[in-house]
Amino acid sequence: MVNALYAGSFDPITFGHIDVIRRAETIFDKVFVAVSINTHKHALFTTEERAAFIKQLFQEDQQISVLTSRELTVQLAKQLGAKVLVRGVRGSGDLDTEMSIAGLNQGLAPEIQTVFLPTAGQYRDLSSSMIKEIAAFHGDVSKFVPPIVAKALKNKF
Repeated sequence: MVNALYAGSFDPITFGHIDVIRRAETIFDKVFVAVSINTHKHALFTTEERAAFIKQLFQEDQQISVLTSRELTVQLAKQLGAKVLVRGVRGSGDLDTEMSIAGLNQGLAPEIQTVFLPTAGQYRDLSSSMIKEIAAFHGDVSKFVPPIVAKALKNKF
């Protein structure tokens, strides 16, 4: 049994994130989705709100487990028994950043591997930051995020 961990800030979760989760579950026995804190970003939604969105989206899926985390991703992976870290990449910019993170994680926990899943073409341009920017100016984000997230963004702005 191979368990995987997909950690991110998911502020908010987009159809691109959902695509990566769905494809990861076709590869791994269990996928843990961890809503984490990114110290370089100021979150619009609380950690608990972000986790609640994801839990609602995957409530019927026994293979997906959603949790929150305030620790190093490799430490969490060890605690969960996850042997693989899943990372979604949209393009070369993401890949460069993710390769650096994977190298550091390899140094911290050589027994845990990182697997990159390219985001599907139709989601390649999506980023949570851009979604928040569109929503802040009252643009329609319904093509980019699930209805519960679109509604929450509308309420925030």
